[in-house]
Amino acid sequence: MTTMTTAESLGAPAGRLVTAGEHKLHVAEVGEAGRPTVFLHGGGPGCTSWTDYWPTIPYFAADRRCILVDMLNYGYSDAVPSMSTSWTFQGDHVALALQELGVGSADFVCNSVGGSAALALAARHPELVRRLVLTGSEPMRRGAGPLTPELGALTRELVGGFTRGEGPTKDKIREIMIRLEYWDPAAVDENNLELRWHYMQQPGPHSTWGTAENMMNGEPEDLEELMRTVRAPVLVFWGRHDVFATHEYAKSIADTVPHGDFYLMDGAGHHMEEERPRDFAGLVTAWLDMPVDGE
Repeated sequence: MTTMTTAESLGAPAGRLVTAGEHKLHVAEVGEAGRPTVFLHGGGPGCTSWTDYWPTIPYFAADRRCILVDMLNYGYSDAVPSMSTSWTFQGDHVALALQELGVGSADFVCNSVGGSAALALAARHPELVRRLVLTGSEPMRRGAGPLTPELGALTRELVGGFTRGEGPTKDKIREIMIRLEYWDPAAVDENNLELRWHYMQQPGPHSTWGTAENMMNGEPEDLEELMRTVRAPVLVFWGRHDVFATHEYAKSIADTVPHGDFYLMDGAGHHMEEERPRDFAGLVTAWLDMPVDGE
């Protein structure tokens, strides 16, 4: 007899732990037919690939095999706190999980830190990546910085305050979602907030977001030189109101990879896939469906 997890009771699809070298990653699949499409999430408290992409998955799953992977330290995946921001380490373990699943070439749709891990994966395991979409990612240090100094100060205040006082709470996640992740506060879904709070209680998320000492663990890896070796086409898809980086920085990512496109979406912030899910899925699908060399 199988037992429904708390995540499933809150609407997340059933998944399983997949061996990835010495660790295990939680993977859920939606849709059976069509090209394999891997989704990787951002780094916010309680984020998983389902919490980031749930409104878009019905559109993608209509004709794609959607593979929702939770990276190390997120969701039900293993806790390896010292490696949260090592994008090559994260990317290599996603590659190992895909190999375990028998996935060859796939398209990738990735938010924030998931996009950084996917760029590392594309450089080191090019056979696995057909096309790659990233949103809100900061894979290189050159030009990095918040949209405005005031928003940078707000980010430091909310992220720094997450563990202070009574420690992490659901209301603190809500405030981060409203003030940092979304342009439109109405995009916050209460069920999804409940799900993110549930994931925060798991060993991986708690190890990285649960204490001030471990939060996000160190300086993120700089991928600029590795990015120059990525062979797959890359779409840098950016929300006009993303607080974490400037539009110029986003465009510089597209300029750094050998085959980069850039799109700026109005009426959206860091999580445009949740704010404008139908538009996001339509634009991304059109770009993914374009042939690549050799097809």
